[in-house]
Parts: sequence; C-alpha cells; structure tokens
Amino acid sequence: MSSTKKFDNSQALILIVDDLPQNLQVLGSILRKNKYQIAVATNGQQALDVLNNISPDLILLDVMMPELDGHEVCRRLKAQERTREISIIFLTAKSETSDIVKGFELGAVDYVTKPFNATELLARVKTHIELKKNRDVILKLIDELEEKNKILEKLAVTDSLTRIFNHSHIIDRLGKEIYAARRHSDPLSITMFDIDHFKQINDTYGHQVGDEVLVSVTNTIKDVLREIDIIGRYGGEEFLVVMRKTDRKGCYIASERIRKEVEAQEWEHEGLHVTISGGIGTIENDDETAASMIKRADECLYMSKENGRNRIECGTS
Repeated sequence: MSSTKKFDNSQALILIVDDLPQNLQVLGSILRKNKYQIAVATNGQQALDVLNNISPDLILLDVMMPELDGHEVCRRLKAQERTREISIIFLTAKSETSDIVKGFELGAVDYVTKPFNATELLARVKTHIELKKNRDVILKLIDELEEKNKILEKLAVTDSLTRIFNHSHIIDRLGKEIYAARRHSDPLSITMFDIDHFKQINDTYGHQVGDEVLVSVTNTIKDVLREIDIIGRYGGEEFLVVMRKTDRKGCYIASERIRKEVEAQEWEHEGLHVTISGGIGTIENDDETAASMIKRADECLYMSKENGRNRIECGTS
C-alpha cells in the first residue's frame, strides 16, 4: 500500500498575473476546476500591490506586460524577504533558450509556454505546489526540532528540582567569569551556601518537605541576587553563587541579606525552622581558578559551621 500523502488543492492559493483578460479566464477556469484557489492581477504593479495583502503558494507570471514586465516583477519579489520564497512560473509565448535561462536566473522555478496546454500546466502547477507544501512541512519540523534542542540544551545545564544551573555548569560558568574578571580587572566573589542540618530536616519531615525546602531556599537566594549574578546547585543542599563585579565586602553584605531572608521565612510545617551558612571566596591572584576559589569558599563555610552555623564567614582580606 502506498503511503504517499495526497495534498488538498483547495488549500493552495495561486496568483495569476496577466494583462490579457482571456488568459486570466482560461487559466482561472483550468485551476478552479482542479479546486485551486486563485487571485488575479492584470499588470505588474497590481501584482506587487496584491502581494502586500496575500501570500500565495505559487505565482503564474506573464513575461510580456506593459510598463512593468514579468522579469522586473520577479526581480523585485526575489529582492524582498517576505516574497523571496514564493515559487514563480513564467507564462511566456517565447521559447528561445535565452529567455528561458533569463527567467531561471531571476529565480523562477519553471515556465509554461502559450498557448496553454491544460495537462502540462496542471502537471507543473501540481509539482511546485507539492514541493512548496513539502518545504513548509520540513521548515516546520526544523523549527520544532530547534525548539526541542533549545529545551534539551537548557535541561543539560539545569538542576531538575531547583531549575537553576547544575553542578558541572555552575563550575564551568565560574571559570568563564574568572577569565572575564581578570581580563577587565574586575572584582569577582563567590559564596558557598549550605542548608543547616538538612539531613535532620529530611529525617524529621521527609524528603518531600526536604525538596520543598531546597526549592524555597533557591527562590529566596534568587530574589536577593542581581540579574548579573549566577546561582547553581553545587551539591545536595549546597548552592554556589557567583557575584560579578563584587568585592569581598559587597559579597558579604549580599550573603548576609540572603541568610537573614532564609532565617526569617515562615513554614507551614510545625517546628520547621530553616537557616543557612555561607563561606566566601574572592579572586586573589592572576592564577586564580574555579577550584581555588571554591576551595577558599569551602574553608570559610567550614568555619561557619564550626562557629555555630547560621552565619557567613568571609576569611581575611
């Protein structure tokens, strides 16, 4: 059984451009009998005006017309982005090779000689209508594929629960930010945040509530950060925040604000109180790497925990 798709001619719109009424009548009759929709123009300028309001699947364009001939109309249509892709079949009484070649050079896809042979005309029209519809299907599939690829690319760098950058991508971004900061002699700071006693939260309230805490803390951090700052989920309950053009003092002020916002949050679950600890790292030399900055931030985070948690440690200048 053949799986060839049959196209519905009634969905195809063809613009006929010819200065002779009898030609318009003959062509219109042939096409209507085969269920094509048609629009007409009696000269080149009228065709250009009509095309401001419609977007046909195919144009049958007479070559020999007064003032604005078919070749010039074709040239103008191919010069405009909106009409560039419309297929054009020239209608011509000329069959000299040079005229045919000129038509193809201008961008026409085919030609039909006068007087019209209905069978030949319909065969050529059908071919180019089907090519156009196939092209439309392919372009739609390409657009859908590109959109899906964008989604996949985002998923590849995004933590599935918190919807922020995942571990590998936040480290990659930090490396790029270090390079940019050194290049422009800008300050750059990071804070490693950790939710205090997170295992106890999971053990007491369950993992579903633990996930709720992770998402809520994420959103609280994001609400405080500037648009130029970057946040990623570094580990289970750890978050890495990259603060562009921010020195140690500025990073500490912002991190303290985040800590206080988290501490002040009220929860529906009885007895649940969430706090976070943080450790800060800044660029200190020309050989700085993501690993070295994270190491210093981790050391400061460890100090925060040793000193009672729910605090920010920034080390020494």
